[in-house]
Amino acid sequence: MDKYDFIKDSRRELEAFYAKFFDSDDELQTFLSDAFDYENGSLARRQALFQVQRFISLANDIDKIRPGRDPLRILFLKIGLDALCTLSGHTNKTKPLFYSKFCDCFSIEGKNYILNNFRLSYFEDEYKGHSFEASHNIDLSDFLNIIKTTRDMVAHDFNYWEMQFFAYDTDSTWLTSMEAKDDILLSYNYQREQKKETTYHFETTLNYEKFIYYFTEACVRFIDEHMKKSLVEKQ
Repeated sequence: MDKYDFIKDSRRELEAFYAKFFDSDDELQTFLSDAFDYENGSLARRQALFQVQRFISLANDIDKIRPGRDPLRILFLKIGLDALCTLSGHTNKTKPLFYSKFCDCFSIEGKNYILNNFRLSYFEDEYKGHSFEASHNIDLSDFLNIIKTTRDMVAHDFNYWEMQFFAYDTDSTWLTSMEAKDDILLSYNYQREQKKETTYHFETTLNYEKFIYYFTEACVRFIDEHMKKSLVEKQ
């Protein structure tokens, strides 16, 4: 296989992966051509297309390897997000800005679906020697930070079985929990004397197929809007 055949095969894989996120083939081809224009296109934008496709495909295939292991899926999705963050020019210092922009890339339908089907029931904490339970309505930034915390559990503690994000039927609410020392709810004003392990209890009715559609849709919008804008600003 010469390099031109390889490019054609790679392009066909991207077309098959991204087609569902565009209303017409013309829109899809324009999206891809902007990245594959080797004179005026951007290598970072092209790499972003491949990284999103690769890591989401790996997440999709987890059930073939380890069924029901949601944290492994989350691991690959978080790696894909980190790649997107780096390729869009963000550093560790500007990661919060990246995630703020990425939150804005979710459609209203996607945001509502996630937050209506993944909820924090309550969390157990301690303040001035007194234990208490509290509840809080999470937002999308909290949800993405829960993804980060889950990724850390897998990568640092090798725990890929406890946390559950997705429901495995359509008529039940699935309960799950996680423990973390860090403040994982970005929208909640914690009051602590010191960081202690906090237990968070969640309920989920998220369908993975619906979730990953909205998640990928947000990736496409980020690549198309924010990466394009940042590249224009650098010229």
